[in-house]
Amino acid sequence: MDETPNIQQNENNPLPTRFEVELEFVQSLANLPYVTYLFTQQQSSNNKDGYNFNWKSPEFKNYLKYLEYWCQPPYSQCIVYPNALHVLKLINGFFESHATINENGMLDGVDELPRFLQSQGPHLMNEMVNRWQQ
Repeated sequence: MDETPNIQQNENNPLPTRFEVELEFVQSLANLPYVTYLFTQQQSSNNKDGYNFNWKSPEFKNYLKYLEYWCQPPYSQCIVYPNALHVLKLINGFFESHATINENGMLDGVDELPRFLQSQGPHLMNEMVNRWQQ
């Protein structure tokens, strides 16, 4: 089997960097319907790369906390949708106040996150408009 076409394709289309992946993910948080959709899906699902994603895992909570570095310059200057940073902090605050680790090593108390985000949606959008007007 000839592997050359795959190698050439990878050279022409390199994989995104960690910076690009994290930037895209953080900016996706500005889309509240999308975030709500993610958090209403089954607890665990495999993506196309075979990575097992579970939003109720302590690792995901830690990852979201780690991503707060995007709130500081120079990283924050790369954000096109600044509301995403507010949503990130909102989600992290919710995890901090509502999440406990159960006997299975998973987070309990986070099932209300989608409803919480939906209830905050209009308020977040109004805040965003006010910030842009200033």
